Formats: sequence, structure tokens, C-alpha cells
Amino acid sequence: MLKKWMLALGLVSVLTLAACGGEEDGEMEEEQMEEQEQSDTESEDSAE
Repeated sequence: MLKKWMLALGLVSVLTLAACGGEEDGEMEEEQMEEQEQSDTESEDSAE
């Protein structure tokens, strides 16, 4: 019985850490989108 509880607790811990640990990727995507928007506006300015 104790082994089942420990396994369940371990799985919940792993899933929680996996869900909370992926924030760095989101920040990188935001930075890339900002850079792309800046380059888009620069190319529009040079076209005029």
C-alpha cells in the first residue's frame, strides 16, 4: 500500500516539475517574435 502512495506521489511530482519547468522556452519565443516585428517594421520603413 505504501509503495502505491510513494509511486503516485513521485508521478505527481514529476508531472508538476515538467509542467512548471517549460517557461524558458516561452520567453525565447517572445524574444524571437519581438525581433521579427522589429525587422518587419525596419523593412517597411526602408521600402518607403
